[in-house]
Amino acid sequence: MTFVHLLLIRRRTSIKTIAKLTAAKAWINAIETLDNIEGSLLPKAKDRRSKEEFAACRKAYRLVDAHLDNALKYLYLKDYRFMRAYQALALVNISMCRTSFFHPTPMVYANWNMKILTDIAIYAGKILAPPPPLRTKTKKKTP
Repeated sequence: MTFVHLLLIRRRTSIKTIAKLTAAKAWINAIETLDNIEGSLLPKAKDRRSKEEFAACRKAYRLVDAHLDNALKYLYLKDYRFMRAYQALALVNISMCRTSFFHPTPMVYANWNMKILTDIAIYAGKILAPPPPLRTKTKKKTP
């Protein structure tokens, strides 16, 4: 088990700690995934389909890296709404890295892992700063 896992399974782990750990781990994973795409997967891709898929994933993960970096900045500023907004943008960009179950690549697991970590961080952010309540509709008085 990693240090992150050990902290997460403790009974008294705070929501702030969970938000920080999952946000940081997601950002680290995004950097490592981007390095893997650029350093190994894209240069070693043999067929056109794989090259196109990895090129799209490289573009997506550059954006994911930037969004998760911004999310961490807002997390440490305790602005959880902006943190969640940037993490949601990261999730949208992860989905740009399309992977096929029938054409398995290392990106299938990377995308799944990124989505799980980012979802947990967003959920923790919602607990720390819930969305504003919905406005109630007021009826106009007619004379």
